[in-house]
Amino acid sequence: MLDFQTGDINKDQRPDAIMVLKNPLEDSTWEEFMPRPFLVLIRQTNGKLQQVIRNDKAIMGRHDGGMFGDPYQSLNLYAGGFTISFYGGSNWRWVYEYDFRWNAGIKKWMLFHESSGSFNSTDMEHTMKETEIEAVELGLVPFEKFSYEGMHQQGKWKVIATKTFFYDNPKIGSPRRKGYLVRGNMVESTRQLTNFIEVSFDNGKEITSGFILKKDLAPVK
Repeated sequence: MLDFQTGDINKDQRPDAIMVLKNPLEDSTWEEFMPRPFLVLIRQTNGKLQQVIRNDKAIMGRHDGGMFGDPYQSLNLYAGGFTISFYGGSNWRWVYEYDFRWNAGIKKWMLFHESSGSFNSTDMEHTMKETEIEAVELGLVPFEKFSYEGMHQQGKWKVIATKTFFYDNPKIGSPRRKGYLVRGNMVESTRQLTNFIEVSFDNGKEITSGFILKKDLAPVK
C-alpha cells in the first residue's frame, strides 16, 4: 500500500477512507506508467466501508518523477473533499496539487482547483513560476474521469485577434503580461480550458509560454 487516509469526504458525518495502492511490478521495472489504483471507500449506515470509485489514472507512476524519483507526495482528506500532491523533476523541479470537492447535488467529487509550480533548484527565488486554475476554467471533471495525463491536449492554433496577450494565470480579469501575439501568429497548445488555452510560441529565437484567451485563437486542422 502506498497511502491510506481517513476523513468525512462526503459530509455525512461518517469517517470514510481512501487507499492508494502500489503496483506490484513498479519496483522491478522502469516502465514509466504503472497504474496505481486509487480507491474511494465510503462509510455505510451499517458502519462498513464500501468501495464506490476506483481510478487507475489519478496517481503518477513510480518512475514518472524524473531524476527526483517517485513523484507521489501526499493525500490529504478534509470535510467534503481531498487533495493529491505530486513533486518531481531534476534541475528544473515541478509540483502539482489537485483539489476535489464533494458536490451533493450530483453526488460526485469534482475537480475544484489545480495548483502547479516549477523552478530551477539552483535558483528557486528567481525562477519560481506558479499557476492557479479555478473550477470555472477546469470545467466539469468528476474524480472517476480524472487523469493526470489527460489534463494536457496537443494542438495547433492561429491568432485571429489583432493583438492578444499572455497571462500567467487563466482567470478572466487577472493581470496580463507585457508579451503579446498578433494576427497570423501560430502557436502550439498543451491544454484547453473554458476561456483560455495554454500555448507556446516560437519566434525563432526563443519560446514564450503562457495562457491566451480562447476567443483570440482558431484551431488549425
